[in-house]
Amino acid sequence: MSHFINAVFSGENILLVTKTITIASMGIATGTGLSYNTLIMPSLAKLPAQTAVAVWCNTAFAAMSTQVSAIAISVIGGSIVYYKTKNRFFLYSALIMASILPYTSVMFLPINSRLFEMNKTGDDGTIAAKMEQWNRNQYGRVLLNVAAMAVSLYGVLQAKGKTA
Repeated sequence: MSHFINAVFSGENILLVTKTITIASMGIATGTGLSYNTLIMPSLAKLPAQTAVAVWCNTAFAAMSTQVSAIAISVIGGSIVYYKTKNRFFLYSALIMASILPYTSVMFLPINSRLFEMNKTGDDGTIAAKMEQWNRNQYGRVLLNVAAMAVSLYGVLQAKGKTA
């Protein structure tokens, strides 16, 4: 067992593991976000407004924790890979992933607050419009996830010609 642990945590192997986890976490963030755009939000649009917002509020916290975890892992992992290899594409991808947090603060917090409030008060006058606005903004967040993943994958391909 100790041989296995030593092999996994050797310099080259741990770097490969870090790259893999970093890119996988970007994929998880992308998949989670895209599932909202393509599956969850269209399904919710077919429900009565009050039911739709209740379901959205119920899933929002689970999705938030998945997204925040995936973003944190990719930012940390991309930074580590950049530090160890000086592969600037991992730095760029980490910065793109980090930019999702301010994007979310500006584009989602006001909408999220309003949707949570509407769920509590039973006000369904603008639920559909707010949920459509949320879904449009979500495409921007997914685009950032895809961009970060593409940049890091490009970085891996660039490193293939080198020893990184």
